[in-house]
Amino acid sequence: FLAHPNHSRSRSGNENFWKNALKNFVWGDPQKLTDSDVLRFQWPSIGKDWERGLLAFSRSRLSSSSSSPFDDDGRLLRDIQRLEGVRVVIMYGSKDRIVVIDGVVAERLKQDYPNVKLVRLEGMGHDPFEEDVDVFLNELEKVLGQACHSSNG
Repeated sequence: FLAHPNHSRSRSGNENFWKNALKNFVWGDPQKLTDSDVLRFQWPSIGKDWERGLLAFSRSRLSSSSSSPFDDDGRLLRDIQRLEGVRVVIMYGSKDRIVVIDGVVAERLKQDYPNVKLVRLEGMGHDPFEEDVDVFLNELEKVLGQACHSSNG
C-alpha cells in the first residue's frame, strides 16, 4: 500500500474512506461524527503530492539511527517534564484504538514519568479534542485549575 502512492490517493480522497476510518478507528462514539468532521480529515489528503510527503516521512522514521522510534519521544518527554514551571498533561480517550494508553501502558507512563498527569476521557476515541470540544476543554480547565491551585498553595 505505501509503495504505491496512487493507490493511497484513490482511497484516501474518497469521502467513504475517511468516514469509515473515523467511525471504526478514531471516534469513540461514531454517532457523533459529522460530515464537517469527515471533510476536515479529507481535505489534506486531496492535496497534490501529499502521499509523497507521507512516504518520505515514514521512510525517514523507519530508517532512523535510533533503536526505537519511541526512544526520542521518551527522551523529549523526560526533558520537558523537568523544565521549571511546565506541567505535562496527556489527555486520551477510553475508546482510542490507535494509541491505547490504558492498563500496562498507563502504569508504565505513571512509573516512568511521575510528573506527567494522565486524564482519561470516557467514551472518547483518538481525537477527543475534536470529538467533544466542550468536554475536552472542561477537563483541561480542571487540570489547569488544580495545577495552579497546587503551585500557589
